[in-house]
Amino acid sequence: MILSGSLASKGKKDFLSDYDIALYCYDINFLKKDDWLYEIQDYWVCIHDKFNFFDYEIPTRLTIFDENFKADFSFHPLDILEKLSSAKVLPDDYDNGYEILIDKDNALINMSMPTFEGFKIKKPDSSEFQRNINEFWFEVYHTGKYLYRNDLWTVKLRDVTIKENILQMLEWNHAAKCSWNFSPKNYGKGMKGWIDENLWKELNLCFGKFEKQDSLQSLQNTIKLYRRIAIETAKHLGYEYNLILDKRISKFLDAQVNSEGEW
Repeated sequence: MILSGSLASKGKKDFLSDYDIALYCYDINFLKKDDWLYEIQDYWVCIHDKFNFFDYEIPTRLTIFDENFKADFSFHPLDILEKLSSAKVLPDDYDNGYEILIDKDNALINMSMPTFEGFKIKKPDSSEFQRNINEFWFEVYHTGKYLYRNDLWTVKLRDVTIKENILQMLEWNHAAKCSWNFSPKNYGKGMKGWIDENLWKELNLCFGKFEKQDSLQSLQNTIKLYRRIAIETAKHLGYEYNLILDKRISKFLDAQVNSEGEW
């Protein structure tokens, strides 16, 4: 049984931090029902999910027990223990910090110590960088279209992908300035701790209300910020920013705003 995640890392943690617990087992038939959770404590909800690890599909049970006790259990085959024990470079999940809670057979006695530098941002190649730009402007196009139609729910759904792409660009930008020695948390958690104060203020203007004109203004603010960060990052990487795509989609958006439609 291995604890990983924020409670085993050197990052910030508080009373709401999850317990990320990996169990290495030879029999997981008990997972067919969730009754085993009651042996720990009564719980509110348990979500069944899965992820890939060492080419295995790993089942999980993501469980909220009460208001400040949430545990993400994952169930791994014992075969992986040998790979973990002999790995010179640990998987990011464990390289970011781990604690062995139970090891009855001393299977992990030779496991490498964590560097606490897992999940480092990797320098993107030119195709990955361009894919971010393409996806950003693709979603800007659709957001403009749905704003014109006053379809605000769809606008907000499209905006999620826009924000995912600007987050990735911001992480690349910061990593480039740190010589690619940067390990942010996923989903932008803890973002305020590494982002520039003025940039943080700009991001505040990128989230609009559930209202047409305010959503348009937040989109325009997002575009302005993304363009500047993407061009700067492109220079750091020695890549080209797709200014032609930028101009085409921006012209389309301006045309909708200045049309005689529902704006």
